[in-house]
Amino acid sequence: MPKIQFSHIYPKLLDGHNDAIESAKLIHMGKIKLEDLHPSFIFYDTHQGEYKLPKKGEFLMLIFLKPHESYISEQNLFTTLRRCTPAKEEYYREKIGQEFEVVINI
Repeated sequence: MPKIQFSHIYPKLLDGHNDAIESAKLIHMGKIKLEDLHPSFIFYDTHQGEYKLPKKGEFLMLIFLKPHESYISEQNLFTTLRRCTPAKEEYYREKIGQEFEVVINI
């Protein structure tokens, strides 16, 4: 099973019991430019700015679906941004539809 790693427990990674999810399915990947994102999205995705991103640059936006039993009302999706490289873009594109192990390195 492929892995997706996070540097700490973001609220978006919590399930209905406030526990960190252990897996999620990659349902979409798209290329974005950080400078085109609204500041409120950056605020959400970086947990209120705890994780610093550059002001601009090309990134991959990954959209994951949490396991059904972990849904908190409509909060069944979460996003994450990753630096865009040709290798990463190919890797994630090939993995769309697959379940990922969520690894939190704290």
